[in-house]
Amino acid sequence: MENEKKSAETLAIETAENRLSAILDDESELALEALLFASPEPLSDREIGKIIGKNKKEIPGIIERLNDKYARWGRSFSIENFGSKYRYYTLPDFDKYIGRLAEIPRPVKLSGAALEVLSVVAYKQPVAKSEIEKIRGINSDGVIRTLIDRNLVEMAGRSDGPGRAVLYRTTREFLEFFGISDLSELPQPDITESESDIAGSLILMRPPENIESNESSDEVE
Repeated sequence: MENEKKSAETLAIETAENRLSAILDDESELALEALLFASPEPLSDREIGKIIGKNKKEIPGIIERLNDKYARWGRSFSIENFGSKYRYYTLPDFDKYIGRLAEIPRPVKLSGAALEVLSVVAYKQPVAKSEIEKIRGINSDGVIRTLIDRNLVEMAGRSDGPGRAVLYRTTREFLEFFGISDLSELPQPDITESESDIAGSLILMRPPENIESNESSDEVE
């Protein structure tokens, strides 16, 4: 009778430990999921382990359990190791849908800084970065790079002056973005201010019919 009582107690303890272990495993899996979804960059097993309080050697096992669940549940993604770091990837079966996503045009909302730089380039092109910054009174490297990435501004060769500075101009996409066919359709401001005030007076506006709501826009800083 005493042995049966001890066996029951041992079983109860083991059951409780198994439940606790399962809860901790679930928490680790959920924490790992949250990290990979939130991180803009892939994460290594060392990075993941440090954040969720696990040895890095345990991370592949957690990821394997997650991928097994995703496969059983019929999910469209899995966690893959690429370059010794982990991130989520969609399964190849869904590539055709991802490709269609890239074809959908995304409306762009320009920030005040981007509009300032774009205005200076539009009205004074081809123009060097130093002249843009002289007019704005602030470093414009980041804004110019962003406008180039958005295909609104492009390099237009180099100046003949000392240092042969890079010159910038607007693109065909710039015309399409503002709904005009060529630069002659740009509004002509009556500029009486000093050159330092030009950036504030040359502010381009998109036609109202082309403006999308903030909820569906990406803002260019």
